[in-house]
Amino acid sequence: MSSQTPLSREIEGKLRQYKRLLLSYADFKHAKLASAYILDSGLHKKYPEGSYVVLEALNCSMIMAYCRPFSGNESRGNDGVPDLPGRLLRVLSPAERVIHDVVMQDRNRVLAHSDAEALQVEPVIWSFAGEEMIVPLKKWGLSPLVEEATIIFRSAAERLFIATMEERQRMEPELKPYLRVANPENPFE
Repeated sequence: MSSQTPLSREIEGKLRQYKRLLLSYADFKHAKLASAYILDSGLHKKYPEGSYVVLEALNCSMIMAYCRPFSGNESRGNDGVPDLPGRLLRVLSPAERVIHDVVMQDRNRVLAHSDAEALQVEPVIWSFAGEEMIVPLKKWGLSPLVEEATIIFRSAAERLFIATMEERQRMEPELKPYLRVANPENPFE
């Protein structure tokens, strides 16, 4: 691609969407691998007594990665990378779509943000040996998906991983003439 040749708005838009596909591919790969690790390691069977921090951390990580392609990227302006097109969700089964909606809500209300209503935060007074202490009660926002939901989640991440790869392959022939040829020894130059 020549740096002198201005791109049409249509090609600029397609290149931004292609970048979203590249980012989404990596996000779904991470979500798929993290959920597979949780399931293959039997972390649910050890929860909450065993290595609960590992399960909660991997659960949070897989959900954050999975949700990034759908998390309001379009609001960042015309030069930003847009959200993944909603039409790609058509590859999900009804059960996977339910899990998709659940994890999007979890991400938006308790994992990426501290929504007081969702976490049901309430300061209460506890009395111990005649002393009063204010204690903040709240739901545990890092509570992981149960094993059955994680199995469905892994399947959804796998389907979206494949769908982004197929969409990339569909777009590449049209966009290839507009991409820069990089030097493998110094690709960012």
